[in-house]
Amino acid sequence: MRYVNATTAAALFGLALFQLLRLGDHVAALLFVLGAGTAAFAAKHWIQPTVVRLLALLAAAVMFCFFWQFFSLTPALQDDWYRHAGTLNTVGLLFAAFAMIPVVSEYTCRMKANGACERGRRTATARSPILASLRSETSRQTT
Repeated sequence: MRYVNATTAAALFGLALFQLLRLGDHVAALLFVLGAGTAAFAAKHWIQPTVVRLLALLAAAVMFCFFWQFFSLTPALQDDWYRHAGTLNTVGLLFAAFAMIPVVSEYTCRMKANGACERGRRTATARSPILASLRSETSRQTT
């Protein structure tokens, strides 16, 4: 999940640069930077619970802002809007909105688990599936 969040952060930073340099929209660029920042922090291992709550609220708010911006553009879009060359902004908003879902999910997992989420992930990555099945079989045989 860290790789997904890191990739999301990089893509959102790229979209922020596009918004700023190509379109000159500073507010949209700031929104993409906020989304990229929350995605980048989601890839970090240890964050305090209060900071996780704040980042979760920020990530959810940014996600809903992306959806709101996209759906506010939809009445003006033509039927084949995705085929036109100038729709990178619209596609970027739609991509960013859906890309924020794993980020919000990561923060939700951390808030529910109170650290067990991180420990469970480390345990799962430390064990390979073959070794885990062998360990469970040997423990059954010894009992």
